[in-house]
Amino acid sequence: MPTPKTQPLDIDAHLQARLGLLAKKQGASLADFAESVLRSYADEAERATSEQAEDEGRWQRYLEAGVSVPFETVRAKLRGFAAEAARKADPW
Repeated sequence: MPTPKTQPLDIDAHLQARLGLLAKKQGASLADFAESVLRSYADEAERATSEQAEDEGRWQRYLEAGVSVPFETVRAKLRGFAAEAARKADPW
């Protein structure tokens, strides 16, 4: 049995009404819908923070080593990935 939501969140009435309508359309309670939305936002924010740290690390490695991959090499690799994905997606 799920535990009831016990930590209220102060949401203005207009937003609460909007969220309530969206929750109803999905067949969820307002509390469950709001938790789902907040969880999704937190996941995305954590992913963005992680990607930013990864990008910063790459930039620092570039500044230290001065080594980069030419644009044409990257484009060719991406086109190869796209072609492979297209082959896998087309069963015929």
